[in-house]
Amino acid sequence: MRNSGRCVLVACLLIGASLTGAPALAGTTTTPTPTPTYGSGPGTSLTVGGERLGVAGTQLDRPGGVPAPKVPKATSWLIADLTNHTVLAARNAHRGLAPASTLKIFTALALATELSPRQVYTAKPADAAIDGTKVGLVPGSRYTVDDLVHGLLMGSGNDCAHALGQLSGGQAAAVAKLQAVARDLGALDTVPRTTSGLDAPGQTSSAYDLALAGAAALQNPYLAKVMTTRQYAFPGRGKSFGKSRDRFSTQNHNHLLGTLQGATGVKNGYTVAAQASFVGSASRGGHSYLVVMMHTGGATIFTGATAMLDWAFRYGPQVTPVGTLVQPGELGAGTEDAAPQAVPHLAGAQQAPLADRLANAAQVRLERLGLSRDELYVFVGAVLVAALAAGSLVLRQRRSRQVRHERFYY
Repeated sequence: MRNSGRCVLVACLLIGASLTGAPALAGTTTTPTPTPTYGSGPGTSLTVGGERLGVAGTQLDRPGGVPAPKVPKATSWLIADLTNHTVLAARNAHRGLAPASTLKIFTALALATELSPRQVYTAKPADAAIDGTKVGLVPGSRYTVDDLVHGLLMGSGNDCAHALGQLSGGQAAAVAKLQAVARDLGALDTVPRTTSGLDAPGQTSSAYDLALAGAAALQNPYLAKVMTTRQYAFPGRGKSFGKSRDRFSTQNHNHLLGTLQGATGVKNGYTVAAQASFVGSASRGGHSYLVVMMHTGGATIFTGATAMLDWAFRYGPQVTPVGTLVQPGELGAGTEDAAPQAVPHLAGAQQAPLADRLANAAQVRLERLGLSRDELYVFVGAVLVAALAAGSLVLRQRRSRQVRHERFYY
């Protein structure tokens, strides 16, 4: 009983240590986990745009008298000068995060630009059945690519994203095209899994990559025009394109348009996993700036973007850049090998089952304490029982709340 009690005590202490990486007991040392370096691939220190952009935390060089930008609480953000392709300030610029509908910028760059705006598409049931925000494609009805692009960028229509993917050879082929465009831009943190941005395992982008995509979209005259369109008469049910066909007004989701002087784009998004994300831009007096926010509160993205852009126009020329925005094709060949196939700082979590990882970590710690094999077995059993109990509790809580999991609303 004495030994069993000792094992239970150690198990309690080591469950927390195994999951958090904290020392198990006073006097026990563990190898500290280094601060992850984000960038162009697992196991490398290369950071696209400059070394400082790969450092965790806020990066900002400002002289005396220049205040820091007022940024909403966000896991990652960036302020870029589009006129000279520099990064003025950033936080966790290369951290891979779920992008939500800001991924549609890559969709527009990869798919809309290869199709004729006049090309006609007949909507399929799979378009209308997609989850989340939809503009309202009706199976059997016909739409132009121009209609679909406006629905994609203005109304964040997942049905339009799916339709563009079908027009481009199917979803798998379309996602491959998104990946190719990301590589050409130098957006090596971006791993697309969908054309819509709906949450998908392994799908990530970063504030830096979204800045590259936003800058590229603004350079495309057609996409730039669509992104500043406030209202669009979207076709209703039907196959003709004459005046007799009913149309309804779809609104641009970018609230900076009409409220911020010189607003020029780009795209916002939200999922439960990604939280709010936004790429915003503006031009004044021949100078252009762009801001990105990821994993932030939805209620603050537009006011936050406004404050960040106003700060850039006022203080940008006085700030020393902390990085650069690479130009399309600048990185050249070989970036495919450097590009992550999974999120670098999450990849380790997918290498072994949870029970095996806990047991391995526990064994190391228990050996340092001089415990026997039998005590190890008791410990592992305690861990598994605790894990099952915790899982059961979570399931009961979810069932009792009966909360509908709304994954995506814009």
